[in-house]
Amino acid sequence: MAVIELGFVASHGDEPSAEPARRWRRRAELRRVLVALVAVCCVLTVTGSARPHPSGLTQLWSIPYSPDADGYRLIGDTLYILSQTGERRLTAHDIRTGAVRWSTANVEDSSWVTAVEGGVLLMPTSVSTISGEDPDGISYSREVNRDTVAIDAATGRRLWQKPGEFTTALGDRVLLAEWNETGERARRLRMVRLRDGGTIWSRDRGDLASWSTDTTPGTLADRLVTVTAQGRVEVIALADGSVVTTGTLPWSAATRNNDYSTITVQGRRFYLDQTVRDRSTVTAYDTDTLRPLWAAAQTSSGGSFGCGPVVCILDGESTSGHDRATGARIWQLPKSTSTYPLTNGRLLIDEDNGARRALMDAATGRRLADLGTGMPVWDSLGRAMPYLVARTTQPPGRTSVSSFDPATGAVWLRGAIPPTLDFGCQNEADLLVCPTQDNRLIVTDVG
Repeated sequence: MAVIELGFVASHGDEPSAEPARRWRRRAELRRVLVALVAVCCVLTVTGSARPHPSGLTQLWSIPYSPDADGYRLIGDTLYILSQTGERRLTAHDIRTGAVRWSTANVEDSSWVTAVEGGVLLMPTSVSTISGEDPDGISYSREVNRDTVAIDAATGRRLWQKPGEFTTALGDRVLLAEWNETGERARRLRMVRLRDGGTIWSRDRGDLASWSTDTTPGTLADRLVTVTAQGRVEVIALADGSVVTTGTLPWSAATRNNDYSTITVQGRRFYLDQTVRDRSTVTAYDTDTLRPLWAAAQTSSGGSFGCGPVVCILDGESTSGHDRATGARIWQLPKSTSTYPLTNGRLLIDEDNGARRALMDAATGRRLADLGTGMPVWDSLGRAMPYLVARTTQPPGRTSVSSFDPATGAVWLRGAIPPTLDFGCQNEADLLVCPTQDNRLIVTDVG
């Protein structure tokens, strides 16, 4: 078939090589300069043809790709690739042709694209490395992002750079958190406008140990819950930064006994997860009044997260679904290793230590379908999972692509592509982007 490179079309025969190659992690790569630079704008026009692979799928184009160093985001009709091999550079490609729409090296020390919102790319920058010792006396080193850079998604022009790490995007606004010198506490939270970075409101605290908003896909959060190291809690209206209510929580700081506390927000409830002496408790609170609603205790460490119509609670050995209103346990999965909320009240669960996956109804715990060894492909916004990919056994050395209906669990085999990495594929409608085992990023039409 014809493989479209950046600037040339090369024929590789009817069958791409099935030879397995190196390894994978999760990111994307950029370039291979095989043509002269075109004029002053660094814009390459790519033309070529691609006929369907004998498997029934059409590979549109591909480029070299270094998963350990580079990153990509697929949004709409554009594939954004942040290359860190050689010169650090961000490039926007037409998703169907590979044509370069724009390219810029004005990305500071950014190592990934955090989000794409409202036609703006948000990227962390001004990275500092913090070293220290945890409560158990173990040395650690971690990176803290001091600034956020905003880049116009259509042109590559830098819009602004502001202090603070990206926390969440809310329509035409962005919440930034400024870390203190040790990188352990937030000293300032600030809401800025997406297009120009202008401040809408700001709150200086200096000692926030935890903060959270509702990050459920498709939900526009309206409350921010913050907690200090002493357990002082504030609920803030995200629209204007005003304080809705204040109070005190039974907060457990990190200790040598692995004690800790954290909060999550879902709708007008927030959940306090606490582990003290290897015993954990999840307590639900009304966000606007701080009234405790219910509590669930486990005899081991654990935590909670949203599972659509229920709250999922981990206890180290199992995952259970609990009624949001009462905390009553509705179902339990004793051997599941991971649980991923999907749309329409469905859950994707890992079984057999991650070797197999299944679809489950979140409200009842009823098993809907066995998905076998297929790995999910998330859409670019993380809201849907329309495809599954899996290693083939006959013939070996390929990756199968199947359509998947999360509502029913139905799976339809669409065809096969060159061997991909175990994770990292994204899709936009019928276009599939995957990192391969031989360090390339391939774009396939599966329609």
